[in-house]
Amino acid sequence: MRELNLMEVNAVSGGADTFFESVGAMIIGALEGATTGMMKAGIAGGSTGGILGVGVVSALVGLILGGVLGLVQGGVYGLVNGWDNTIETFNNATKQWFDQNSPLPK
Repeated sequence: MRELNLMEVNAVSGGADTFFESVGAMIIGALEGATTGMMKAGIAGGSTGGILGVGVVSALVGLILGGVLGLVQGGVYGLVNGWDNTIETFNNATKQWFDQNSPLPK
């Protein structure tokens, strides 16, 4: 029996590299989804303003729901699309987090 090369190992169902890449992509996607969801929903909810602190309440609800739903959506995105696409999305999102000219991440 011969030793498999890297391409053959990756082609095997349940290969070690693809499993850990998928799990890592799911974790990175979940973190990116939660933080982006909290930022977007918190900013959008807080911009409603209003009297009697309605903007604060809607921002808090947006932070919680955006974080939870973003966590699930980002995790599924990472699991489905793999490491390369998830890292590209994560890098684009973090560039937008620190862009001071943009009030809301895209």
